[in-house]
Amino acid sequence: EFDLSKIKDTRGGFLLDEVTEEPGSKRPRLEERKPVVDPPLDPTGKGNPTCETCKSIDVDPAFRLHFKVDVCRACKDTIADRYSLLTKTECKEDYLLTDSELKDYKRLPHWERPNPHKSTYSNMLLYMRGHQVEKFAFEKWGSPEALDAEFERREDEKKARKEKKFQSKLMELRKKTRTSTWQKKLPEDHVH
Repeated sequence: EFDLSKIKDTRGGFLLDEVTEEPGSKRPRLEERKPVVDPPLDPTGKGNPTCETCKSIDVDPAFRLHFKVDVCRACKDTIADRYSLLTKTECKEDYLLTDSELKDYKRLPHWERPNPHKSTYSNMLLYMRGHQVEKFAFEKWGSPEALDAEFERREDEKKARKEKKFQSKLMELRKKTRTSTWQKKLPEDHVH
C-alpha cells in the first residue's frame, strides 16, 4: 500500500502525503525572491551585455532585470544623478507624479522590495531617477522650469489654504469671546 522509498520519515509517528505542485500555488512567489545571479558570459565576447556609458561587461543584473537598463556596478555608483533609485513617496513629492502614473509598469518600471523599516508594511517600490522618473516628469510638465513653477504654485496654494484656515479659526474664537461678554449673568433678585 505504501512505497517506503518515497515516504519521508518525520520522526513524529505519521506519514506525510506527497506534495504536488499546483498551478497558482505559492511556488512562483518564492521563485521571484531568489537572489539575482550574474548571467553566464559568452567567452568569445559577442552577445554579452555592456554598460551604456563605459562599455564594461560587469552589468548589474538587478538593473537589467527590473529596469531593462544595462549599467555596470561602477557607473551605477559614480553617476548617481542618473542611476540612483527613488522611492514612490519621493517620486510623488519631488516630481509631482500621481499613483496611477507610478503604477503603470510599462511607462515607469519599478523594483518591488520588502520594506526595510518593518516587514509588515507595504512593499517598497523603487524607481530609477535619470532614465525614467526625470524623463517622464519633464515630458509631463514640459521642462524642469515648468516642474519647478508647478511645485511653487502648489506650495503657495498650500500656504494660502493654511492661512485661510487659521484666519477662520481666529474669527470663530473672537466671536466666541465677544458673545461670552454679552451674556453675563444678571443678578437674581434677593429674597428674604
